[in-house]
Amino acid sequence: MSEPFARRVIDQMLDADTERHIAEQKAALEKNPDWAEGHYHLGQLYRVQSKREEARLELLRAIELKPSFADAHVALGEMYAADGEMDKAREHADYAARFGNARLKEQLERYSR
Repeated sequence: MSEPFARRVIDQMLDADTERHIAEQKAALEKNPDWAEGHYHLGQLYRVQSKREEARLELLRAIELKPSFADAHVALGEMYAADGEMDKAREHADYAARFGNARLKEQLERYSR
């Protein structure tokens, strides 16, 4: 059964909105390529679109620019966990916790029991 018309319209609107945000974020990064938060936000937008490789690369760039960026470590760790790469997920969860965001570490510990 196909999706209802309203759902398709909403999905198209959301995709268009996300594309607009991606374009804005890319334009901002052209002006300031060393802006870690901009790479993080672009990575998160790519995650919304299920563009996993693009998301991963942007999140890695954010961490490269700002190694203490806890939220970027969490986002990257979530992606690794979803891919079953638990060693990498735990590594980023540990970094994130060390830098002030223990959410992923707590989740991984809770679900590994």
